[in-house]
Amino acid sequence: MQTISVRRANELGNAARSAVESLLGRKVADEEQVTVMAFPAAPAEGEPDRQKAAQDLIEDLDNLAASASHVPDKEMEALIDEAIQHVRHRRS
Repeated sequence: MQTISVRRANELGNAARSAVESLLGRKVADEEQVTVMAFPAAPAEGEPDRQKAAQDLIEDLDNLAASASHVPDKEMEALIDEAIQHVRHRRS
C-alpha cells in the first residue's frame, strides 16, 4: 500500500487541488510539487504525559525569558517587530 504521493499541482484533480489549497491556506502554482504522506499516528498521550509536557514547556519558556532579560525593552520590541515583518513578508 502506498504511503507517499508526489505530484505536480497541475496534475491534481479539482477536488484534490482544492483540498491541498485549503490545508495550506493558499493557492498552489501549477509548477509546484505537492507531497502527501500517510503514516500511523503515535499513540495518544495520557493526562500525566500532557501535564509533564506542559510543565517542561513552561520551564523552557521561563529559561528563554531569563536568558533575554538583559535585552532592553525597546530593543526587544524592535526585534519582535522585525520578526513579525519577516513572517508577514514570507506569506505574501
